[in-house]
Amino acid sequence: MSQTLDGLSFPSAAQCVPVTVLALELLADLRSWAAQYPQVLAATPIEALAISTAAISPWRGADELRLPARMYVWAYALDDHVEQNVRSLDELDDLFGRCDAVVRSGGRDDSHPLLASLSGWQSALESAPLYPRLAGLWAARFAEALRGERYDWTAGRARDRGDGPSDPEEYLTYAASSNAWMTHFPRWATSDRGDLLDNLPVLDSALEAIEVAVRLSNDLATFERERSEPGQNNILMYDTSPEWVRGELARHSRKAREQLKALVTAGSAPAVELLRLLDWSVTFYSGADFRGWGSDRDLTG
Repeated sequence: MSQTLDGLSFPSAAQCVPVTVLALELLADLRSWAAQYPQVLAATPIEALAISTAAISPWRGADELRLPARMYVWAYALDDHVEQNVRSLDELDDLFGRCDAVVRSGGRDDSHPLLASLSGWQSALESAPLYPRLAGLWAARFAEALRGERYDWTAGRARDRGDGPSDPEEYLTYAASSNAWMTHFPRWATSDRGDLLDNLPVLDSALEAIEVAVRLSNDLATFERERSEPGQNNILMYDTSPEWVRGELARHSRKAREQLKALVTAGSAPAVELLRLLDWSVTFYSGADFRGWGSDRDLTG
C-alpha cells in the first residue's frame, strides 16, 4: 500500500524490499564480473546500473537479469573507453570491427578486455531461449549502435576543430549511440513470453522511439558537464534550444506510448517493460546523471 506524506505518494517500505533485494543480487554479480576485467569495467557506476535493471524489470529474477545488467555495464565501459582512450579513427574502426565480429560470429577475441568481456557475454547470450530467432536483429542493431558511437566520436573531434555538424536531424539519425536498444535487447533474448515474437515489430518500433527519447534525456542531463569537455557531442551543441529538445523528447515519448498502449492493456510483459524503461530513463535523467554515484566516483580529489 502506498503512503502519503506532505502531499507526496510513496510506496510502502515493504513494497520497496523486493526491488531492493533484486538490485543487491544484481550488484553482487556485477562486482564479481567487473573484477574479472578491472581494466575496463571497474570504473563503471555498477550500483546505479544494478538499480536501473531491477527497477525496470522488478518481476524478473536475478538470473534472468544477469545478462541485461552486464550489458549495461559493458556498454558504459565501451563508451568511456572510446571517449577517453581512442586516439584515431583507424583505432576506433578496428575496435568496432572486432566487436561486430564477436557478435556476428560468436567467436572469441581476447585482444582487449572489452572484447574478452563481450566474448564471454555473447557466448552466454546465445544460450538464451529466444536468441536463435532474434540473432539477426541483434547483430543489425548492435552494428547500428556502433555507427552511432562512431558518429559521436567524429563529430566531437570535428567540433574541437571548430567545424562540427549543426543539423539536429542528422544527430537524431544516430540516436542509437544512447545504447538504449543494445542494453534492452538481452531482456528479449532471455524472455519466456510467447507473445514477444508475435509482437516484435511493434516492440522494436517503440524501442527505437524510446532510444531517441533516452538520447535526448541524457543530453539534457549531461550538457553542463559535457560543454566543457573535449570531444563531446550533444544535441544542445547543434542548432537547438532546451525547449526544442524537450519538445522532441515529449513527441518521441508519446509515439512510444501510443505504439505500446494496446499491448500494455492486453497485459504484454515486454510492452510494460518498455514503458518502464522509458519512464525510468526520462525521470532519472531529469534529476541526475549516472556518473559519479558509485564505483566510477573519483575519490582522490
